[in-house]
Amino acid sequence: MKVRRLARSGFCYGVRRATGLAIRLRQRHARVWTLGPLMHNPQEVARLASQGILPCGRVEECGPGPLLVRTHGVAREEEEAARRLGLELVDGTCPHVLGARRDLALFGREGRTVILAGDAAHPEVSAQVSHAEGPVHVVGSRAGLPALPPATRVGVVAQTTLAPAEFEALVAEIRARHADTRVSAALCDDARVRQAEAARLAAEVDAVVVVGGRNSANTSRLAEICRRVQPRCFHVEVAEELRAADFAGVAVVGLAAGASTPDWLIEQVAGWLARLPGQASDSKEKSFDTGGQSQ
Repeated sequence: MKVRRLARSGFCYGVRRATGLAIRLRQRHARVWTLGPLMHNPQEVARLASQGILPCGRVEECGPGPLLVRTHGVAREEEEAARRLGLELVDGTCPHVLGARRDLALFGREGRTVILAGDAAHPEVSAQVSHAEGPVHVVGSRAGLPALPPATRVGVVAQTTLAPAEFEALVAEIRARHADTRVSAALCDDARVRQAEAARLAAEVDAVVVVGGRNSANTSRLAEICRRVQPRCFHVEVAEELRAADFAGVAVVGLAAGASTPDWLIEQVAGWLARLPGQASDSKEKSFDTGGQSQ
């Protein structure tokens, strides 16, 4: 079967940076701890754990060795607890997340009410809220916008992996309600480009396979976008899951992966797909230029 890969697949800059930090720390220490999983990919987290890079749920659970803050950042309270315990804290927070945090704190110091667009349960969002310097409302959609007085001075920040169109629609609604609105531009460009390219690829193949952890918000979002364009979309964590997938009539399959998916898992899935026999298809083969390289 012909496999057409999305060029921008696998680790984004932030995850690659944090993983590199963890590996370099492990070269100098018997154990390295991460506050929560280093990335939302169970297979890679397990592989790193086998090498001595271990996730812990709370700072109090960490053993001897440095504590690496993952890409999503860490809550202020946990940061302070780590320092009280005398732990060596190494910051692996994604620069995009740090940029959004700076804007969130700045808006608070300016006396603005902050509206943070994102998933309240996501670790990035909960960490950001803890660093606020004023009132914050976390909203998942325009319907969830708080009923603030029109004269309220507002600052808008987003979970960095939020889809740009979704964020722009929310900002337009907020500006219509509040004339004095400032907006943070700290969105992740990798997520924007990856999602756009995945939608284009999905339109030009007979089926799509998206590889990545089911606990990964950005991977799930990628699968959702592909499925809107090509209903025959399979979200898998490992190649073995494809045994249950129906590829009848598929001549060309698209392969995409989330920002927390390691290359070795992508290669396993690509190899599995390439070994499948090609099928007759009514779809017309089209050229596909991703227009970008992996970060």
